Amino acid sequence: MKIELRIQPEFALAYQRYADFRPGDTLRLYVRTGGPGTGGLFYAIEKDEQLADDAAFEVEGMTFVIRPQDFWYFDGGALTYDKKYGEYGFFFSNPRLD
Repeated sequence: MKIELRIQPEFALAYQRYADFRPGDTLRLYVRTGGPGTGGLFYAIEKDEQLADDAAFEVEGMTFVIRPQDFWYFDGGALTYDKKYGEYGFFFSNPRLD
């Protein structure tokens, strides 16, 4: 299955600046449930390896991957960065989930 996801180049570059990720890194995007008292979902990112069934997106020298169980959350979405918010300027939006 193919999914659509737009990852703004500024998003990838900001991760290089604030999270010490580098070109050549593979980063997995995923969703996890929150802890006690939060009752929600969190979008997360971590260094990982690409698996055969992952959707992969190359941006600014980094590979962002999504596992099939998380396709539903990311399909049709966008990862953007607004520099006026510094290290808090990372945003995910998906009109399909509104």
